[in-house]
Amino acid sequence: MNQLFYSHKIYDDKILLPKDEAHHCLRVLRKQSGDTIRVVDGKGNYYKALIKTEDLHDCQLKIIDCRRKFGYKNHYIHIAMAPPKNHSRVEWFIEKAVEIGIQEISFILTENSERRNIKIRRIQKRAVSSMKQSLKAYLPAINEMVSMIDFLTNCTNKERYIGHLDSTNKNLLFHKAIPKSNYCVLIGPEGGYSSDEIKEAQKYEFQSISLGDSRLRTETAGIAACHILNIINEE
Repeated sequence: MNQLFYSHKIYDDKILLPKDEAHHCLRVLRKQSGDTIRVVDGKGNYYKALIKTEDLHDCQLKIIDCRRKFGYKNHYIHIAMAPPKNHSRVEWFIEKAVEIGIQEISFILTENSERRNIKIRRIQKRAVSSMKQSLKAYLPAINEMVSMIDFLTNCTNKERYIGHLDSTNKNLLFHKAIPKSNYCVLIGPEGGYSSDEIKEAQKYEFQSISLGDSRLRTETAGIAACHILNIINEE
């Protein structure tokens, strides 16, 4: 299982590979009709399929086996962050978070935000690439940027945490988080949250947490939170 392809076009016992996936399969890897490949749909389904047509625009596969809930986790991790100014760092975060394991990613606009827009389609492609590379079958939900107050009022995750720059905060996420739960961790911008934003988050039951003694960049903090929550849920 050293190569996965991705398609969301699943019809009964057939799969249609997107053009970019078909190109990699047929032109780069030189796969042919009759060859067997592995395909994931981003929803937890892992397919073993037979190539039926060698056409970049109509590469059809026949499903010969399917594993449901492949790599399913009994917890839910949602990281909501004020993205860093450099978009390449946003993409780096997406790539590594998907590798580690994450179910949802949101972007929030705060008083000290350095970036006020996100290239959603671009980072969705990065997420797909990372999902395949790390041999996963689940693609995280990636949400458009919203204001912090809009995010707070619509958040439905059970365990809610906010990480912010406070030398007196000794509540380590590693000790605070409850295993096998539904989490949301708010990660602020480089300049941190304003005091009003922290108070507002606390009104919505977000608990202040620390990711350790090190001063972390936004994207690194997001990865640290993601990794910690995965570690405490390992069986």
